[in-house]
Amino acid sequence: MKVWPKNEEMRKMLKHPDGNIPFREEGPAEWPDDSFTYRRIMDGDVTTEEQNKVVSQSAKKPASPAT
Repeated sequence: MKVWPKNEEMRKMLKHPDGNIPFREEGPAEWPDDSFTYRRIMDGDVTTEEQNKVVSQSAKKPASPAT
């Protein structure tokens, strides 16, 4: 399952113990669908959705002023 770290500190710190799977410099890591992964999701240390997509969907451009 693809997981993204909540921040750069988690990216550097977290590794899945089953095979010692670290995060790459960018993007998600492929972690097993297991209890360790679900605990990290519940703790908020990782997410199953890419943060950039979430941020870009919620940030809308302001409308141009009418002239």
